[in-house]
This record gives sequence, structure tokens and C-alpha cells, in this order.
Amino acid sequence: MLRLKRIDNMDILTHDVGRLVDFYHGVLGLGFHLPYVPEEKWAAIDLGNLTLYLFTSETGEHEPRRTEINAENAPGLDSFAFEVDDLDIAYAELDGRVEWVTEDEIVWKHPSGVWYRYRPFYDPDGNMLYITEPHRADTDEQHGATA
Repeated sequence: MLRLKRIDNMDILTHDVGRLVDFYHGVLGLGFHLPYVPEEKWAAIDLGNLTLYLFTSETGEHEPRRTEINAENAPGLDSFAFEVDDLDIAYAELDGRVEWVTEDEIVWKHPSGVWYRYRPFYDPDGNMLYITEPHRADTDEQHGATA
């Protein structure tokens, strides 16, 4: 029986690997999984629990930008999110360095009591990413949240 484990890697195809390296490594501060050699036109960024590969593509144009409203977007891979301990600190560190999708943070609450604070932003190619601060149901009272 097939037993899938964790996600090992994902790929982003781009016309400009260097620009995305500058963003993921320079702006977001993520390290390299493998040595980066610009002339090879690819990079492997270490996201901790998976590797993000950036590969050059000379074909076509990027799909239209996604929005934070799922029902407005065409089918396909939508986004990925980075968990942070404190959304306010992460926001302050990224503000002015990224293009935010929304003016303010978003709060989403599940009926189970689990809830998230998050805010989406774009990479230079228009791919949507999030910073997210997840909360278990038992932390609601500590933060004044109500379900």
C-alpha cells in the first residue's frame, strides 16, 4: 500500500531566477538547500520542512495574480504560507519590503475553536504567499478571541 510521507519539494517556474532568489533569500532571509550558482539558472531554497526549487522557464507568461478570496480564483495551486510566532513582528519586518495583497490582516475561525491571523503578500512574480499565526482552541481566552 502506498504510504506518502511529508512534502519533499515544490517548484516555481520563472523567467528570472535571480529576482526570486533576491526575494526568497534576500528579503525573506531563507537559506539555500544546495549551493546557488547563478549561471545554472536554478536555485534550491530551504523552507525548513521542504525545499523550494526555482527553475528558469522561457515559455509563456505568468498566470494572473491570485486574490485572498478563493471563489475569485481559477482552479490550481493557490498559495503557500509561512507560520510565524507573532504576526505583528513578522508584518513589521516585511512591511515596505513586500507587496501586500490586503490592507489589513485576516482572521479566520473554525467552529472547532482553532483560529488563524494571517496576511497575504506577493513574490516578485505575483505568486501569493502568507504569513500566518495559528492558534489552538485553548488559546482563545488568552488573546481575547471569541468563536
